Amino acid sequence: MKPLPSSDFRAARLMLEDDDFGLSSGEYEGPTNLIAESAWKSIVSLPDDVSIRTSDKYGPELSQMWECWGTWGRVVLAVQELTKDPGSPTAIVACDAADEFQGATYCALVGFYRVAFSCLRNVVEQTAIATRLTMLPDTKFFQGWQSGSEKLGFGWAADTLPRSPEVAALEKHLIAHTGDCLFAQSPKGFARRFFVELSKYTHGATGFTNADSWESNGPIFVPKAFIAWRIAAFKTYALALHALKLAHPQPLNLPYGPPGTTLDQFRHAVVRKIPLSDQDRGFFDALGSFWP
Repeated sequence: MKPLPSSDFRAARLMLEDDDFGLSSGEYEGPTNLIAESAWKSIVSLPDDVSIRTSDKYGPELSQMWECWGTWGRVVLAVQELTKDPGSPTAIVACDAADEFQGATYCALVGFYRVAFSCLRNVVEQTAIATRLTMLPDTKFFQGWQSGSEKLGFGWAADTLPRSPEVAALEKHLIAHTGDCLFAQSPKGFARRFFVELSKYTHGATGFTNADSWESNGPIFVPKAFIAWRIAAFKTYALALHALKLAHPQPLNLPYGPPGTTLDQFRHAVVRKIPLSDQDRGFFDALGSFWP
């Protein structure tokens, strides 16, 4: 392996200064038990190589994904402000989803594609649960979900969400415009099919492991896997944003950014990022058109 030239901005590693920390102490005494150089190189060499190759070829696409993550942070603040309760289901999950989207983007950058897809699965599942607990409140389930004593999953949310009149109306709209829906059990609606697809990465099904993506040991740069993840990420953003729209149908302004930016503008913008050639683009167009 060879070092990057010093003229490449990616060649230098950076550390936060003590005063860069806002909520915790940044005081750092420096190395006290330094890792062996050979171990360090063994851990980071291949992911570093993938990150350079990915950002060489897909720089604008990475910037676009990072912009979506930044806007999602504004969604988190808007939901927290709307609910007036940082412990509400949607406020909790919106905040957690920010971490999942951030982690997914980094994992895709360094070639851990299976983990990147698994992060998306977490977002789909948790936003479905939070939407269910918001639209059909249930104190027992919510408290159990919070404490970890009540195991709630995507299937439970998908089974029960159609009890909401708003969700039932959305399903009727989707069937009329696409012949498809979100949550039906048989045949499976889009959200169920998409969750199953992402779950194959989480569970390491045949054809969905890291080794299957790399066709080698790794991590190594696989353009096809990165592009597939990127499209799946846009679909995940779109599903999550429309789930929040179901839970909070009122107009929602996004703070701390260009004035007048709304959740509706963001969800429509994300749908437009799904390629026109993708088989699911028409479904998402119909999903977005349910609300004015």
